[in-house]
Amino acid sequence: MRRIMHWLRRTLLGMRQRSQLMLMFVAGGLIPILIADVYMYASTRTLLIEQEAESQRNSLAAVAEGLREDMNVAADISKQLYFDEELEYFATHEFSDYAEILHAYREMRTIPGILKNVYHEVSSITLYADNPTLSRNEYIVYADSEVQAQDWYIETAARAGLPYWSWIYDEYSRKNCIRLTRMLYTGDMLPIGIVAIVVENRRMEMPVTRRAEETYLVYNGEKVLHTNAKTADEAALLALLGESGGGRVQYGGQDCLMTAVDFSPEYADETFTLVSFLPYGEIVHAATVSALESLLPQMLCVLVALGLMLVISHLYSARIGQLREDMHRAATGDFDITPHIEGADEIAGLSHDLAVMAHGMKKLMEDVANERVQKERLRARQREVEFKMLASQINPHFLFNTLETIRMQAVVHDQKEIAELTKMLAKLMRSSISAGSAPRTLREELQLVEYYLKIQDYRFHDRMRYEIVTGGIDAQGLMIMPLLIQPFVENAIVHGLEGKARDGLVRVRVTLADSLYICIEDNGQGMTPETLARTRRLLTDFDNLDREHVGICNVSQRIALQYGAPYGVDIVSAPGEGTRVTLCLPVLHHP
Repeated sequence: MRRIMHWLRRTLLGMRQRSQLMLMFVAGGLIPILIADVYMYASTRTLLIEQEAESQRNSLAAVAEGLREDMNVAADISKQLYFDEELEYFATHEFSDYAEILHAYREMRTIPGILKNVYHEVSSITLYADNPTLSRNEYIVYADSEVQAQDWYIETAARAGLPYWSWIYDEYSRKNCIRLTRMLYTGDMLPIGIVAIVVENRRMEMPVTRRAEETYLVYNGEKVLHTNAKTADEAALLALLGESGGGRVQYGGQDCLMTAVDFSPEYADETFTLVSFLPYGEIVHAATVSALESLLPQMLCVLVALGLMLVISHLYSARIGQLREDMHRAATGDFDITPHIEGADEIAGLSHDLAVMAHGMKKLMEDVANERVQKERLRARQREVEFKMLASQINPHFLFNTLETIRMQAVVHDQKEIAELTKMLAKLMRSSISAGSAPRTLREELQLVEYYLKIQDYRFHDRMRYEIVTGGIDAQGLMIMPLLIQPFVENAIVHGLEGKARDGLVRVRVTLADSLYICIEDNGQGMTPETLARTRRLLTDFDNLDREHVGICNVSQRIALQYGAPYGVDIVSAPGEGTRVTLCLPVLHHP
């Protein structure tokens, strides 16, 4: 016996876990269960299918009853309006002018009062009266020859007071709505017009669309009004409905159980049908699962297989216990795990994978720690740059007052260009000194850039011109961080156009798509591939801030810290062809 157990243990440990489970399932469960299921399967499946069909019929009948009750509300309203004196007044009175009609409409009580009480069930009530002195409003409509020629009007008039149910297509909601129309009479049985009552569409549609099964609401066997199906073959549905009232059918390319329930409102000749489809395969699957779970002979089979399963479970429990201990160590933060579960099955593989995962988690935590240190360095660098900017603000009020004195002296001596230059310089310096981290509007930022370009234009005269193109974008409604554009404009002039004798151009172009793109381009001397590569590298190397490019590096750093990927700075340049810098920023709207 000891040799047999040793052989069994060695054999099972040398098998894959899938083979072990298959052995347990086949030897201890599948064979005896199949013997019992062959005996009970057919009858159980038939019974469950019949129960599912009955359940579908009961469910549809409950929905149909709710719809019928809502439609009966419209029928009751039509009975209330049958001999209404106010409606009779509108239908028979000859109004002399628009003021009289308007006063009558304002004094109307019947239809507004009813709608106030039944707004959940009814969306609108309209009287179509053959009175040419009427003007159209939401409750009263003149039934001219065009209205009287419509099919629903003719059919309603032909029924001589009996209700007629039909449907209309709502252009606003793009949905079909159910409508009751009925001829109204005076006390002397003279016709005064046709009342049209539209049932609230949500009350008719939502009970259909909220069902889990594919469900349709069909009008008179000729039109699908509502459905929860994404795609529906209306012609095939109506054909099936005409051929049979339900059962197992082929619909939509699959085998389905079709259930149909008819209902009609009070005193109606029209019939509404609720139709549902349930894939027959799902019913069969549910019947199969239920049969396997509910058959009593399985209990005997489980007892037969219990002995073998106890032997196997003992082997698994020890190995799984060891795996659980290793996993607990990993969960408590001890990632120094070495796989030591023997065997070649999945449990041994899990132990090895756990060790690999623990090693990866340890490395990941180290990487995260390093990344946090890097981010702190970036923030420290940003604070250092801001500190240097603050340090450069030497007595700003004295500087601004001096510039204002210079400007006023230029005005007094009629030096308009000097006054304008001094004014723009003061605005630029005030903006640079007072700039913080708070966003400002794109319009304000572009205004400062334009001041800077105008100052340079005074300096270069005919050697340089500039363009600021927004393409109709609402610059006042967009927000960006301050001082993002000017460093690149300054670079374009200093490094791109300084050596250009004439026809220099700086263009700032703003476009809006999924992100906000600001392009600064010039037609200057451009950069060599080596210089371009070095500049691109400096944009992302925040540890070594280049003094020559501190402005653009600071912009790149601020964008990276504030927004992260995919936003940033891209530079394209070629010798003799100029340089194009593109800022990619998120779209921030003005609050």
